[in-house]
Amino acid sequence: MATRAILVGALLLALLIPVGGSAGLRTAPKATGQPQVSGSTVQGQTLRTGNGSWSGTRPLAFRYRWLRCDTSGGGVNGATCSTIGGETRRTLVLRRADVGHRIRSRVIASNADGAASANSNATPGVVQPSSTAGPPENASPPAISGTPQQNQTLSATTGTWNGGKPQAYAFQWRRCDSVGGSCADISGATASTYVPSADDVGHALRVRVTARNSLGSRSSTSTPTGAVAKASLPSGQTISVNDVSLPNRLIIDRLQFIPLFLRSRAPFTARFHVSDSQGHPVQGALVFVVGIPFGNTTTPPEQATGADGWVTFTIRPTFRLPLVPHGNQPFFVRARKPGERLIAGVSTRRLVNLSVRA
Repeated sequence: MATRAILVGALLLALLIPVGGSAGLRTAPKATGQPQVSGSTVQGQTLRTGNGSWSGTRPLAFRYRWLRCDTSGGGVNGATCSTIGGETRRTLVLRRADVGHRIRSRVIASNADGAASANSNATPGVVQPSSTAGPPENASPPAISGTPQQNQTLSATTGTWNGGKPQAYAFQWRRCDSVGGSCADISGATASTYVPSADDVGHALRVRVTARNSLGSRSSTSTPTGAVAKASLPSGQTISVNDVSLPNRLIIDRLQFIPLFLRSRAPFTARFHVSDSQGHPVQGALVFVVGIPFGNTTTPPEQATGADGWVTFTIRPTFRLPLVPHGNQPFFVRARKPGERLIAGVSTRRLVNLSVRA
């Protein structure tokens, strides 16, 4: 009887013990450690997410989503982030659309008892554009070389550009004011070289370069040249006094007295030649001559130089001029540009002597 009771009790105990011998409870996944995203945040580079730490009945399966967030990273729970469509792998290749955004991953863990998700940390900074992908981005502006002078060739570089290759470059030369402002495109000036014309004299020039690839285009403009100078003429060719401007100046470079020596109070001829500091005879310069001391000779009216740069005066000695065997009669001579102040602009002055041999 006792043995029978023991067998019945053993049978009841066996029925209460679960198959497999485990008495634990099964649980759904729960995140215990945040997933971490690693990798370079540059367009074209790859980010990778970790799974983080999870509790829950094993085995666990993991799925992935990627989130594009604003510059704040989307807040604590990624509330301001949006899911990047089609990206369900553990890695993400950053694209042009990601530039300027911070990125997070979302890891979904599941088992037979349920599923849960956890968002990763946001990338430390926003995604930066790549120097080898995307539309052109200027790294250094175009530059102009050559002398800014009428009829002299100027050349432009493209500058330096990042972005996807190949790239094509277009040039547009621009005419500005004398300091490089208020610019306007020069019609037809679309080559990498440009020869300034008379219309450019007194103006600064710039060049705008537009770089283009399959993803877009960008433009960059050079710094200005100096003001374009008028074309230089061959030495010896006559120029108008109106074409002489600082730093160029007038020069009284030659003179003649006829006769060579003053022996009486008869009228004599004085001739003066005016050129500019570049050696060109100057037509139209106003020349004034006066004897020193005043009153020793007559003072003729101011006269303009001719096409050869010469001007001729007839001067008469007065009774005040002493006729001595070995004397000198000084003259003050001035050449100036009409319309300028007497002691300013491109004007010049010179003292000369006429020998007296009475």
